[in-house]
Amino acid sequence: MKSKEVSILVIASLILLPFLGGESFAQSNQVLTVTTEKESYVAGEPVEVLGLVDIILAETDALIRIVSPMGNMIHLAQVDVETDGSFSETISTSIDGKWKETGTYTIMVNYGENSTQVEFEYGGMMSAGVQTTPPQFAMEEKDSALQTITLEDHDVDYALTCAEILSMTPDTEMKSLIISIQTDCDGELNITLPKDVIDTDENGFFVLVDGDETNHIASSVGELWTLKIPFSYGSEEIEIIGTYVIPEFGTIAALVLVLAISSIIIISAKNKQIFIPKM
Repeated sequence: MKSKEVSILVIASLILLPFLGGESFAQSNQVLTVTTEKESYVAGEPVEVLGLVDIILAETDALIRIVSPMGNMIHLAQVDVETDGSFSETISTSIDGKWKETGTYTIMVNYGENSTQVEFEYGGMMSAGVQTTPPQFAMEEKDSALQTITLEDHDVDYALTCAEILSMTPDTEMKSLIISIQTDCDGELNITLPKDVIDTDENGFFVLVDGDETNHIASSVGELWTLKIPFSYGSEEIEIIGTYVIPEFGTIAALVLVLAISSIIIISAKNKQIFIPKM
């Protein structure tokens, strides 16, 4: 009797799978299925992810990841599973920024020990009524001429569109460079960084825009790194993470001051031993 029930479950899964539209992998007799509301989306259009499990696990969320055509993870979310086994996530996109690539995107879903994935097409013409920048800036770009900022006696050259840099601060604990910006529309930062300011190993830099990983291009020439980093309207912070970053001047100055005071104390102590007459 038990074998008949298993056979029925397998047959039902095979019948329903083409209609649900996603690959499904089952472990421990559990079926996990994911699909999108549509097979393709235009730039700026939200993506609707729909999922279903047949066995609900206590205190377990569905983990949804989206990977771009370039292989970068651009979305990560934990989603509650309803009592009927369904779950869903509406994902906002943009005309540019981390969603600028046109092509096949992959949705990966994990639930308990099970995983599944489905693909959808994204990009192309802008959908009607979708706009990520204010109308007054739609046809306007700020000056992208080369500019220079001095960071701990090192000159950092950069060109910036649709934004301005408010500050640039090294974070020694995270081995990163934090750049605060104010944006007018979607834009791009092209920056040349001396390796004495920030450097990385063969794994390359990890770049975040407001905490989210973003597509970027990095190239090394001599003692310089050049990075091209896109950002969207409303972005406030770009963080470039490497394996080394120049310490902040205040930290170095404090360390030098401590060493200087220690040296003076040691020298003074030795002088007292020399010049104090013996009794």
